[in-house]
Amino acid sequence: MNAQALAASFDSPTGFAAVMKGMFSSGKAKKAHAVWTSAQRKGVHAAVELRFATHESFGYAVMAFASDGPLDVPTREHLAAQADRFPLGVLRYESMSYTSLMPLHRHPRSYDRNAHTVEALGEPHPGVHVFVAVTSPKGPGRPYVAHCVVDGRDWIYPIPGDRVR
Repeated sequence: MNAQALAASFDSPTGFAAVMKGMFSSGKAKKAHAVWTSAQRKGVHAAVELRFATHESFGYAVMAFASDGPLDVPTREHLAAQADRFPLGVLRYESMSYTSLMPLHRHPRSYDRNAHTVEALGEPHPGVHVFVAVTSPKGPGRPYVAHCVVDGRDWIYPIPGDRVR
């Protein structure tokens, strides 16, 4: 399934339910659909893995996407080099388990936006967003990101690769 088809499927809660995992996925899908339909801008974008690290039974993927077109190679390489400079502890601290469409720059342990050093990598690049997702060390990648803007706030859901048909 390509990005446009995924975005079109999100016009119904069942579209989100098809890509969400875990308990209560239909409840999460309904909430995600409500956010999606209220968005001023929305789309599904190709995601790029900048770095992947593991610790015990968890994987930490530093991901990036551009909301206004594909992420160009020089920007991708620059961001990957910058992502490599962070110690594993920072990646673990700033990671999120995205189980639904969730606000970007929201962190359960820190509400200070300045504390999000990994996410700040995208700031010099207009339309580029960087985030850290918790994954399984052997799990599927996240080839796409559902992204929408509601009242000036970015919301994202990294879509697991095994859920994209």
